[in-house]
Amino acid sequence: MRLTKAIGKAAASLALVAMLSLVLARPARSESQVPFPAPKTIQPNIDFWVQVFTAYSYRDFVILDRDNVWRTYQIYRLPGEGQPSRTDIEWANAYLKTKYGAILTRLGSGREPSNWEERRVAAMFKGEPLSAYNEAAQNLRVQEGLCEQFREGLLRSRYYRPTMEKIFKTAGVPPELVTLAHVESGFHGGAKSGAGAVGIWQFTRGTGKQYMKITPYHDDRLNPVRSTEAAAKLLRANYETLGDWPLAITAYNYGTGGTARAASIYGGDYCKMVERYNGPRFGFAVKNYYSEFLAALHVHRYEDKYFPGIADEATIRPAPIKCDLTPPKSARKSRTAKVRKVSTKASHRTKSQQKI
Repeated sequence: MRLTKAIGKAAASLALVAMLSLVLARPARSESQVPFPAPKTIQPNIDFWVQVFTAYSYRDFVILDRDNVWRTYQIYRLPGEGQPSRTDIEWANAYLKTKYGAILTRLGSGREPSNWEERRVAAMFKGEPLSAYNEAAQNLRVQEGLCEQFREGLLRSRYYRPTMEKIFKTAGVPPELVTLAHVESGFHGGAKSGAGAVGIWQFTRGTGKQYMKITPYHDDRLNPVRSTEAAAKLLRANYETLGDWPLAITAYNYGTGGTARAASIYGGDYCKMVERYNGPRFGFAVKNYYSEFLAALHVHRYEDKYFPGIADEATIRPAPIKCDLTPPKSARKSRTAKVRKVSTKASHRTKSQQKI
């Protein structure tokens, strides 16, 4: 039995080595090469995210093709002022998808364009078969602008960057990777996602426990220093496993194992993986994650170009966030009372047993 288990483990290890060898079997990168390449195939995605981060307000809603972001149908400005409510966002999303779903379906039926909007959409599909319209109708995505949030994140990042970059350098990873915190949380220490990710670096509980202390009453994900150390270790591990930064950065979002499996199918070619892979949960967010990072890095480097005068603005100093989540006294008293009650019952049972 032990021999069988040992053979099984050895086979599994060999399978993993074989899978990763496809990813790593590429010429070693010289120090003179750019660590964060921007392939031409993803340049439209990078340009799109630069616009989302710098030109589109939170009242701007962009409807586009999720697989061809250069195919932007409309930038819709929601009437009114101030940050839109969830109801406003849902309405804009439904309105734009209904509108362009109908236009694409009509054009896909072979009808001639009947107005200037339909003619503009038809021009985007010049030379393509009618089936392309119907496929596009199922591929609509609405993206809200992030200009205000990104600008605020730039001001907030100044408070964290010196320490974070020092931590990354110590860990042996490029300090530019600190910019990933823009993509994850906008450098917001108290950020929480619907998937249960927490903190500036948006660690889930499962991944976070590999690098930090996380208990019911203590959470290092809320500690900027501890979570940054953890992010540096995870990114370093991803790079050592996958062999280049486009894949390692994608793995921060999609997971190391999942990215390794996807990349191995295409010989470790990041561009082919993003273009062709259709595995579980490998959707718009994963495919655009590296492009978002490059866009954020570009805007950070030229922030005064995109946000004139920001260099003279004050740094946002975030309020401290507690990592110790000690329950309120009432809850502690309640638990203590329960413990005492259980202890009393146990004592009564013991005495009763002694009498018997």
